[in-house]
Amino acid sequence: MFYSYTYQWFDPARAEARWGRMLVNGAVFGLLALALMKWRIELGSGVYIDARLVPITLIGLLEGWPAAVLAAAAPALYRAAWLGGPGAPAGAAAIVVCAALGALVHVWARRDGRLSLRHTASLTAAVYAVTFASFLLVGPYGVALLARSWLWLLVTYVVGIALTARLMSDVVEQARLRAERERFRAVLDEASEAIRIVDPETNRIVDVNRRECELTGYARAELIGRDARELWPVDPALRALHEAAEGEARRQGASRAFGLPLRARDGRAVSVDASRRVVSHGGRRYEIVVCRDAAEREAGEAARREAGELRAVTMLAGAAAHEINNPLAVIMGALDLLAHELPDSGRQRRFIDQALEGVRRVRDIVLRMRTITRVEAQEVAPDLPPILDIRKSSQEEPWTSPST
Repeated sequence: MFYSYTYQWFDPARAEARWGRMLVNGAVFGLLALALMKWRIELGSGVYIDARLVPITLIGLLEGWPAAVLAAAAPALYRAAWLGGPGAPAGAAAIVVCAALGALVHVWARRDGRLSLRHTASLTAAVYAVTFASFLLVGPYGVALLARSWLWLLVTYVVGIALTARLMSDVVEQARLRAERERFRAVLDEASEAIRIVDPETNRIVDVNRRECELTGYARAELIGRDARELWPVDPALRALHEAAEGEARRQGASRAFGLPLRARDGRAVSVDASRRVVSHGGRRYEIVVCRDAAEREAGEAARREAGELRAVTMLAGAAAHEINNPLAVIMGALDLLAHELPDSGRQRRFIDQALEGVRRVRDIVLRMRTITRVEAQEVAPDLPPILDIRKSSQEEPWTSPST
């Protein structure tokens, strides 16, 4: 329980917190080893065993060499300098060796990716072998003690190291999973696209990110557990678009759809581009829906269409102006010559002046056609299609005829 609380006190994601957790656990497990040395288990008259090596080995296995060194320091000094006796050197050496064994198996387990039964079983066997050797080093007295306690020591190490290490490793695994979940949540919430995770069997929303909440106007707690189809529009034709995209994803594993209307909390329709993918995890299937607001794409497409229309109109207007100018110049020149041959008044001169005015208006129109900068339409009649408004589409310049 104490070990599990240290993972709450010290954030595993921070390096300095990890060192703090190792040092605190090393000190506390070292004190636990001292307590086990002081309050031993009596097997019979004058025969005692203690589990001093269990907490030292465990913390070395789970936290590495800094915790192992700190946990072994006080018990080794206590055994060598305070308790004394013929078994003091062997006992102190056993403490140091077992701390080193725990740290070495810690490195081995990290290289393999996780702590497993083979790591704890190997460490248990090694610690038991070290304990066996320490008894033998004491001489006949140690051999006699070993003969009476070997089975109880074996049970102590199997329960204290192999089984307890497995329980404590679950604390490490849970802390790792919690850190991964928090990291996943942070990355998910910072995504620029709206992300929704749906259960394909029930269509219930499992999780959403922050952008999804902003897009739909719902709080996260309101969306989780809600039927995803409640975000679809009411219009059957528009709902059919969602059904088609959803059906394709569940048949083929993925789908993409553009311009899907999504119903926000306030009732407004939000146009989105959505991609769907069905994945399996832990024996369950999930549909991951990634949506992007389609307004930017639609605005870009509209701008590209307008640019294409403008280019076509300006090319056509430029070609028409070029073709019209040549015969127009001939007509205007001929009319000017005729005007000089006729008197200033009279019916024929009036016709010539009207024709010249019409030619000048055509020239003004041709000049405006060369300065078209946008496409503006105008309605000419209810039963006719709109036509290009040359005056509104061209630059605002006061084109006038020479006679004005």
